[in-house]
Amino acid sequence: MSLDGIFEQQLARARWPYLLEEEPTVVVETTQGDEQETPTIPEPVEKQAGSMSSLFCNAQAHPLVLDLALLQKYQADWLRWEYETLLHRIPQDFNTPTVADVNMEKLQACKTLHLVDDFWTKWEVFNACTAALNGSFADFERLQVHSVAECMLAADIASRVRADVPWSSELRAFLATVHLHDGILVPTAPLDFVQVDTTGLPGDYAEVAKRWPAVRATGQAPRGASIEDEQLRRMLVCWRYLAASRARFQEQIALLKHV
Repeated sequence: MSLDGIFEQQLARARWPYLLEEEPTVVVETTQGDEQETPTIPEPVEKQAGSMSSLFCNAQAHPLVLDLALLQKYQADWLRWEYETLLHRIPQDFNTPTVADVNMEKLQACKTLHLVDDFWTKWEVFNACTAALNGSFADFERLQVHSVAECMLAADIASRVRADVPWSSELRAFLATVHLHDGILVPTAPLDFVQVDTTGLPGDYAEVAKRWPAVRATGQAPRGASIEDEQLRRMLVCWRYLAASRARFQEQIALLKHV
């Protein structure tokens, strides 16, 4: 079956035992909306993968590429498999010696995105998936504080897997707090739905929002010392992090032709 056929078919039900509680929903994955902008400062990539077999061993593997590889190889069947089954089948079927532990975490996060709404509605699940999608391990005992950039990356990946789930008021409030914690008071796409209360805070945030498209397009950070300039510099750092992830996805997706 072609990739388009895989994306369009209804996905079967499964569970990520320590995260999934609600009944799963039918979902469709697409790759539409990819932006072609090149990050000003590319994210470092160690040991560039030249094949899908090497990608599964590579901690820099993009979560969506891993997800698409399994969908192309197994279609929706893999969503019913246990963690141990994946550890057994992937090395066999992709001719890879092993699967990096962090890549298994990415696949578990992608499975969650496919099957339940919790990423968009419960901050605990959002936090765990955000860790995995950013290439680290979820901590289910202590609160992990993610940056705005990490939350943007997770939301960007989630939007490519599913676009049918609205963000809950709980997640909107949680993400507003993340922005305040990082001192970024003008949320940008894909978190531009977040509203940060800037009442009483110094700075012209309408001006920041007005200047942002030009700063993003040029990739040039303002050099001034104003509050507005500092806001734009922080926003640009987040955008570069997200753009690097998108560039890595575009580079690695070519490997799917070998699946």
